[in-house]
Parts: sequence; C-alpha cells; structure tokens
Amino acid sequence: MLTEKQMTQDLIDLGLCHGDSVITHSSFKSLGEVEGGAQTVINSFRNAVGDSGTVIFPTLCQEDWQNVYKNWHLDAPSDVGYLTNYFRMLPDAIRSNQATHSIAAIGKDAEYITKTHGESGLRYGIFGDTPFAADSPWEKMYKLNTKIVFLGVDSRKCTFRHYVEYCFVEECLNIIKDRPDYEALKSQIWCYDKWEEQGVWPSIDSEKIKAVLEKENKVHTVKCGNADVFMFTAQDFTDTAYALLKKRDTTIYGLSDYPDLLKPHLDWLDKTGIFDEQGV
Repeated sequence: MLTEKQMTQDLIDLGLCHGDSVITHSSFKSLGEVEGGAQTVINSFRNAVGDSGTVIFPTLCQEDWQNVYKNWHLDAPSDVGYLTNYFRMLPDAIRSNQATHSIAAIGKDAEYITKTHGESGLRYGIFGDTPFAADSPWEKMYKLNTKIVFLGVDSRKCTFRHYVEYCFVEECLNIIKDRPDYEALKSQIWCYDKWEEQGVWPSIDSEKIKAVLEKENKVHTVKCGNADVFMFTAQDFTDTAYALLKKRDTTIYGLSDYPDLLKPHLDWLDKTGIFDEQGV
C-alpha cells in the first residue's frame, strides 16, 4: 500500500523541489492501493513543493464538445480523470474560468495562474480563441517553467502541445498582411470536419517530442506505487517542439503518417517564410 510518506519521497526523487509549480496528468488507479485515497496523492504533491510551491491539475471539459461553451460553469465536472475532479472541489482550490481548458491550482501562485483566462491576448485555434491566450494559465505556467508530471499516463496527455500549436499558428498568421491569404491560412487550421480530405493541422505528436527530450536527458522518471511516473518542464517541451516546427520537421506532426494530407499545409506555409530552414 502506498503511503503519503513514500509518495512524497518518490516525488522528491522525481525532481520536485520546494517552490516549484507542478501540473499533473494522472491516472489514480495506476497507483494501485493508496492509503488515504486521493487526498494522500494531493498531500504528497503539496509536501514535495512546500508552502512556496503551487500544485496544479488540468480540469478540462471536452466530452460534450458541441455544447461546452454554452453549458460551461465553474463547477462543471472535469472529464480528464478522478484526481482532477477531486482536486477542483477542494476548499482552497482556485479554478480558472474557461470552458474547454481550465485548470485548478492550490498554493503560492494559484491566484496569479488562474486569475485571468482568455480575457486578453486571444489566439486562434480549434478550441476557440480563449484557452491558450496570452493571459491564460498555460502561458503563465510556461513563464514559470512549471514541471509537468505524468502519473501513470503517457505524454499524449500533454496539454502543452496545444499551447505550442496555438503559438505557432499565431506567429504564422501575424506574418501575413494580405487579408485573402490570412483567411486562406485560417482555413488550413484544425479541420476536424474535413479530416479524411484535409487532415488536422498543426497537430504535434507529444510522444515524439518526449523521445527528443529523453535523448537530451531532460525526462526524469520514478516508480510510484504501481505507476510509472515521468516529468519534464514546460519550457523544455515547448521550446523543443517549437524549434522543430520552425525547422519544418514533419516527423513531429500527428499527420506524419499521412504525407498526402500534410503536404498541402506545409507547401502553403513555405510561401510565408515561417520556417527557419527546410527539415526532414
């Protein structure tokens, strides 16, 4: 049985320190039997980062995608795991006010991270203009170099990939001055309803970014209960993914196995001069 003392030590061994901010993508059941249940997990993270740190969980709402903005409220259930729902309902948890990609936080920087979410600095993308805006928790977590922990789940759960995608789209759009071309690029982005003929762009494969980080010794791992746990930082993930996007490295796209779908997007972007150099 996993105890609070043991889990706290495991998280310290993973690399969490007092003063850190940490966001966790999680599978509670992956831990096995936990003495004290979900509260033990939360306590362990708070112990590891101390009173000067901040514990964060994603509280995303995406199961009813068509109606999520219409039905959003601050007490809407999170649909990304048991721990996220437990955490958001704790009395000292603060949740950001955004329909699709909210987060909840406890600790020193909780109010700063959650206070604004999509009130300014909007960015275009499939989930709407607000989730990864310049005032969003995701941008603030990037600036704080928040540590990203994966507890019993793989890196495909990494929400920061969408932050990278949004920032890249913003840079692409800002390059274009001609309005017809601007609208043409927007039409290339996030076409779920046209997947079979057009694909979804950009769509980063987080597992491929993780593999790059592993080669650079930027991924830390530990065993916690029955769960495999690993961690990297928001800046390492974001900066690595962004640099590869700028180099036109097609291997990191979710569409990399569909070259006929990916090629039109990249050919169009070549004309903008966004790429630093020709890649793979």
